[in-house]
Amino acid sequence: MFKRTSYFILTLMLLLTIATAGCTSKSNQTTTVMSWSEAISNGKPTLAEFGRGTCIPCKEMKPVLEALAKEYDGRLNVLIIDVDVYSTLIRQHGIMVIPTQIFFNTDGKEVSRHVGFFPKADIIAELEKIGVK
Repeated sequence: MFKRTSYFILTLMLLLTIATAGCTSKSNQTTTVMSWSEAISNGKPTLAEFGRGTCIPCKEMKPVLEALAKEYDGRLNVLIIDVDVYSTLIRQHGIMVIPTQIFFNTDGKEVSRHVGFFPKADIIAELEKIGVK
């Protein structure tokens, strides 16, 4: 029994190490010029991504988010939040896996959440659900 448990724990640790490889060092990911409090309170819906610039899916999401910020300029706040810098927000929103995208309505209330890479077309569909055209 001990041997089986030990192998299981070692295997689990190895899998976790592999899964998080590339998501452990400091970030060069930028955040938006807009502050969190301004975005959540300015009456526009907000798409906030919590991630790290060195994480592969986070890197893949960055150009998607930047394109959405341009396309929805004036109608949507798009924030890229670095988990290494904004630990209070990370705890406040219960971020356990990166990247995590959270959609907030015009009142600043969370309306949906997604974990992992999120294709642009799927994000647009989610935005339409919350009334962003």
